[in-house]
Amino acid sequence: MSLNTAQQAAVEAEDGPQLILAGAGSGKTRTVVHRIGHLIANRGYAPHRILAVTFTNKAAKELQQRLSDLIGDGGGGVISGTFHSISLRFLRSYADVLGYPKSFQVIDSDDQKTLIKRILKARNIPSDRLHPSFLSSWIEQQKNAGYLPEQAESMLWSGLDLKDLYIAYQDELKTLERMDFSDLILNCVVLLRDYKDVATAMFTRFDHILVDEYQDTNPLQHEWLCLLAQEHQNLTVVGDDDQSIYGWRGADVRHILDFERVWHNAKVHRLEENYRSTEAILKLANAIICNNEDRHAKTLHATREGGLTPEFHVCVDEYAEARHMAKLFNARYANVQWSKMAVLYRSNRQSLAIEQIFREEDIPYRIIGGLSFFARMEIKDALAFWAMLNDCADSMHLLRICNKPKRGIGAKGQETIAALLSASGLRVVDWIASMLQATSMPAPMKKLLPLLQLIHAMKSESEDMPDKGLMLLLEKTGYIDSLKALGDVEGESRMENIKTLQNYIELSLASGITPIEFMDRAALMVSGEEDNDDEDAVNLMSLHRAKGLEFDTVVLAGVEDGMLPHQRALDEGEAGIAEERRLLYVGVTRAENILHLTSARLRRIFGDMTYPMPSRFIADLDDGVLFKSEKVKQPNMFKQAQAASAVQGIAVGAYVNHPSFGDGLIVDLEGDGDAVRVAIEFDAVGLKRLMLKYAALTVL
Repeated sequence: MSLNTAQQAAVEAEDGPQLILAGAGSGKTRTVVHRIGHLIANRGYAPHRILAVTFTNKAAKELQQRLSDLIGDGGGGVISGTFHSISLRFLRSYADVLGYPKSFQVIDSDDQKTLIKRILKARNIPSDRLHPSFLSSWIEQQKNAGYLPEQAESMLWSGLDLKDLYIAYQDELKTLERMDFSDLILNCVVLLRDYKDVATAMFTRFDHILVDEYQDTNPLQHEWLCLLAQEHQNLTVVGDDDQSIYGWRGADVRHILDFERVWHNAKVHRLEENYRSTEAILKLANAIICNNEDRHAKTLHATREGGLTPEFHVCVDEYAEARHMAKLFNARYANVQWSKMAVLYRSNRQSLAIEQIFREEDIPYRIIGGLSFFARMEIKDALAFWAMLNDCADSMHLLRICNKPKRGIGAKGQETIAALLSASGLRVVDWIASMLQATSMPAPMKKLLPLLQLIHAMKSESEDMPDKGLMLLLEKTGYIDSLKALGDVEGESRMENIKTLQNYIELSLASGITPIEFMDRAALMVSGEEDNDDEDAVNLMSLHRAKGLEFDTVVLAGVEDGMLPHQRALDEGEAGIAEERRLLYVGVTRAENILHLTSARLRRIFGDMTYPMPSRFIADLDDGVLFKSEKVKQPNMFKQAQAASAVQGIAVGAYVNHPSFGDGLIVDLEGDGDAVRVAIEFDAVGLKRLMLKYAALTVL
């Protein structure tokens, strides 16, 4: 397929800052790849001096493959990767400037939690006073905002200053010679900000920088880009402010909205031709998003005319909602694979009813966004053993496996081992060598000594093994037997994962990477990026998880106030509501041919009955863009009650005031004459059921 006029203009744009506003399904990756090809073939830029930045490993891999297809030679030497992986490359050269060894390691989220728990325990701070997850999240927020420990503002929580704990956490990381994910970018920014010679070497490394999904950048990533492109200003950013849906994790849509103000003389290119969805689906998408005021003006144009009008169905409850989906998917399966269908929801808890009904209907499904391969217990354990054998372990690796399988080394014993290692000031590999020569040692070390002796004895033997001794070490330590002891099903599943890891290690080492580089690769793997794309099953996932994906048939579940828009967004005000509207827009534009939106009159949330109203985002849409089925009308069971109360102006959906309970929304009416009962969701006290005759309600 040739480039369209707008894509061609973006590809051939001159040097300087370029903003490519790429609407959903408009071929943005194709445009980026062809711009890189143009810079190389027609503008004379060396491939290795072009940097392409993505947000995920999956996107980086796809970009690299497309570059290879376009220009050959594996992408011609263009440097591409995520913010984190590019930062890691820089720090492998310059970490020593900041007082880290160049061989530092990246701490993953599980080990990060362990470290934070250890810090809190050492200070006798119980989790009911300060939860480790809260502290971890707060520290990440500070780093993503660009604040080093000493720059962060004091934050009091339960009488504790979180800034002091941030300082302690960072000191521990440095002692361990580790960085967390946010450190990778923050430390690069520190180098670019504060170390002139290093900064010069870094930003003169590239002549052109291109970044995808620019609307998702947080303040730290934005500063990283600005500093790296500060001299040549050859920065091409690609994104869509209408798909900015990650404000809750620090992304700032102002970066793309203000691009022309920050980068003077920036050129703007709009990609508005959509190659994914039918004309009918795009009419709905445009009608939804145009109600957001603060946005770059753009309208998606269909390259596929016609199509079925999207439908909105109000169901009795979440189980009827799931049965509607099952009916649609079963009918669609005559022409489309299960894997080409998806249910998208605002909250993961919505999947419960869907799973139950899909099991009853024998519809295969998979929940996307589960635990990453490298986050699984047996994989983390195996890599800790392997790191010990290949001289790239630190104290956290040692402590993880010192009692696996059980050797009688409890929590106190592990503290003793950690203290000995810390007091020695040695790296783990050197400390092990010294302990093997020791003539006396405390009891926990005596229990650990056989493992250390085994690892030492295996080093030369494992050097020539394709997996560098992984499987043999796990067998000799008894770890494999401990997995088998978990039972046939679980033990076999975990063993399959170990074998998959062994194969991955062998292939990676054969390609020339070192064990420490493999550990880097494992640490950079992001949760949810290893879903099995070969499985033929309906996809169940959150709307946030669906961004960037596309399906023939899509159901957006729970399109109702309190769910989409989410109640938290309603509480935040217009900015939160605008992001929720963008989230709905993202969901709508995932569909290629068939799109249904669903809502429930009754929904069970954490055991409570709620009576939601259809989402305000679709209330004013006409049937020309969204067909609203007969089920949207008031159900027959309410008609008699409404007739009896019509004289008073009472109806489902009316906002009323009660002299004791305050203001509330009528969600249900039942009964006849003097026996009419009204269910009201009050703002202050929640759901109440009252006899209408005695309720003394005032319609607002």
